Amino acid sequence: MAKFKAADFSRTVELGSPQSHKTGAGVNVTSFVPAYSLHFKQQKRTLTQQYTLVGTRLDNSITIIVRHDARNINQKQARLDGVVYDISDISPDDSNDALRYDYLTLTKVTKGA
Repeated sequence: MAKFKAADFSRTVELGSPQSHKTGAGVNVTSFVPAYSLHFKQQKRTLTQQYTLVGTRLDNSITIIVRHDARNINQKQARLDGVVYDISDISPDDSNDALRYDYLTLTKVTKGA
């Protein structure tokens, strides 16, 4: 099990899902709607890990670590520092340890893609 210090989790991330709504002009627009927020630690990658991801769908992704929360598995998007990301992978900690952590792989949302 990984050991982290509480001070490592100094930033917050909002987790939620995209929802469609109509604008005043009657146009459907999808926007991020947060459900809750958690403190997180960004996972650093080694150069080997970075090179392995080049050319894959995870090429420009980041991985964050949050305290385990059963709600995490149902979330579709995350917002860090005002930037919305799709949650492309969640690796929940299903151990029986007292302190458990989930790893979330995030890819930046691109409009019109």
